[in-house]
Amino acid sequence: MEKNAIILAAGKSDSLAPFTYEKPKGLFSVKNEILIERQIEQLLEAGIKDIYLVIGYMKEKFFYLERKYPEVKLIINNTFAKFGNIYSLYVAREYLANTFICCADHYFLENPFMDDNELNRSYRACTYLEGSFEEFSIDYSDADVITGCYIGGKDSSAMIGHAYFNEAFSKKFKQLLDATIDDFGIKNMFWEEFYAKHINDLTLFVKRYENGEILEFDSVDDLRDFDSDFLLNVDSAIVENICKVFDCHPNDIIDIEIINAGYTNVSFKFTYDGTEYVYRHPGGSDKYYSKRSNEYYSQNQAKKYGIDKSLVYIDPTGWKISYFIHNIVPIDIFGNENHLKLLVEAIHKTHEIPVTDEIQEFDNYIEAKKLITLACASKGDLFKEFEDMFNKIDQVYEFVKAEREKYGIELVVSHHDIYYPNLLPTADGDFYLIDWEYSSLNDPANDICGLFTRYEYDDETIEYLLRAYYGRELTPLEHRHVMGQSILTAMYWIAWPLFRASVGQEDGFFLLDSFRYILNHIDGVIESYKEI
Repeated sequence: MEKNAIILAAGKSDSLAPFTYEKPKGLFSVKNEILIERQIEQLLEAGIKDIYLVIGYMKEKFFYLERKYPEVKLIINNTFAKFGNIYSLYVAREYLANTFICCADHYFLENPFMDDNELNRSYRACTYLEGSFEEFSIDYSDADVITGCYIGGKDSSAMIGHAYFNEAFSKKFKQLLDATIDDFGIKNMFWEEFYAKHINDLTLFVKRYENGEILEFDSVDDLRDFDSDFLLNVDSAIVENICKVFDCHPNDIIDIEIINAGYTNVSFKFTYDGTEYVYRHPGGSDKYYSKRSNEYYSQNQAKKYGIDKSLVYIDPTGWKISYFIHNIVPIDIFGNENHLKLLVEAIHKTHEIPVTDEIQEFDNYIEAKKLITLACASKGDLFKEFEDMFNKIDQVYEFVKAEREKYGIELVVSHHDIYYPNLLPTADGDFYLIDWEYSSLNDPANDICGLFTRYEYDDETIEYLLRAYYGRELTPLEHRHVMGQSILTAMYWIAWPLFRASVGQEDGFFLLDSFRYILNHIDGVIESYKEI
């Protein structure tokens, strides 16, 4: 009987970050073997000559496998980021027959494909796990037929490893897939969820394995527990960067833990020599928002001026190592006068950083129009949809630009991303203004405007912030200029999330607040330029 195999390798596997930022999990080297290659070799050893590999994330890194193994055929799933792995099976459904179903990151201590399945039963590999677990748990009958399948479980059998579909099972599975794939929620499922939904029509038997016979590495610590030299062989630029900064050995890097990803970058915490640090890895789309040479200059200056003392090292290409900041308390600029004072001092210190040719101007209006133009490719003509608003913004831009020239308002070093997640006071009385990737030369009012145009503050609160920033009441000319600049700042914080959403990325929380800000204030701003 001819058998084949489908290996699912499309997903990103965030649990193995930061190393999955550089390569897919299936291409990790574990005990000097590439995970996916080890599995292919085991399939070949069992006489499986047709192996279909479904790829998506960093798919090009798998292309070499077709040359190395003529038995391998690649299938691309470009929807891996949107849908569950049921969709990977869907794109490979024509090859479902007498088929092993595997994942690229499975590690089988012994070859499981050399089985003695004389009755050609469809089965799912299962292991009894003690304690609570997140894998799919099962119920089964005295005849070892799976009768229930659930997400998570405790002290019970769990689906671990591969599955085998015989031809009759595959035929029914394909029929159900074709009939329901466009139904609500189906594409987002794991294939096990889809099976559970149709468990009365699809018979799977239990195939038992002892705990530890089949490994699914769910964290960097899991990998290091199994392969103590994993960091030595992971071929990671991230590890090389850390070792270069600290002149250390890869195995000196411990306690790797992903922390909340920023909108532009992704970061993780690690420990070296008893001290906790954060490694910031630049995101793939950051080129649209930030100029790394600007950040390199301003971040180093921010450390020098005591604005952000957390910096250890920043590379011109964008990666950065900082001290992990302990004892952070929630920022409260309205309930804690000292927090507002520290914020204002940090902004003023930022504007005192010397202006050199190492940092370039960022024009909010021009850059916003670029992002909105890109967003129009998937969102339609936004300029036409909001034509009245953009026409008014055009007027404000000309007013503000002429005002700068007339009154000699010079650009200053601007952080350009003043909002609460970047403002870190500590219980010890320190204050850190972090994340300088948007920094640039900009209008002196840009930073304070960046705060009040991204939150839904009333006019009284805005005036309170302006008095705190200036240390006094504003003159009519100053007030007009700040409000004019606020429209251009808000325009950028509309453009940024619109573009991100257009390319399927998280778009932040401030799109609507910034939009409302413009609509609520732009007519008054235009009128003010006619009055003075």
